[in-house]
Amino acid sequence: MDFFYMRFLVSWTCWLIFADKARWREIAPVSIFASLLGVISDHFTNFHITYWEYYGNHPKIIMVLLDDFEIYAVVTYLYIQWLPKRQRLLDLFTYIFPWTLFAVLIEYIHINTGHMAHHHGWTFWYSYVADWILFLLFYMYHKIFHFEKLSR
Repeated sequence: MDFFYMRFLVSWTCWLIFADKARWREIAPVSIFASLLGVISDHFTNFHITYWEYYGNHPKIIMVLLDDFEIYAVVTYLYIQWLPKRQRLLDLFTYIFPWTLFAVLIEYIHINTGHMAHHHGWTFWYSYVADWILFLLFYMYHKIFHFEKLSR
């Protein structure tokens, strides 16, 4: 089975097993926001300045859309679902840290299996910093719009 389809099945299987589906009204807007950011960033990196690129047996648009509506949506859903009750700065730091490591690990697997490459000086360090920014942004988006009220 193709790498990207297998990844799609694994991601959504994780969602089916671990997601708190009763909270979908609260968490889905953040997942959709994450997917939209993925679409926008992939558009710029694929059609303007190529900082990273996916490789596979399918048209590039298929691989990009699978990425945007699978990894981004599922990981963001689980990330918001498991936010710690106490959300002080240290609590958030210790919560986000493993998520950013996990995100870079996924990227590392893609690169080492030949399904992704960095270009124009992009590195894992840039990805790591970008992941911190994204996870903080998803947290802030969830908090600012009080999506947790949708689960009550």
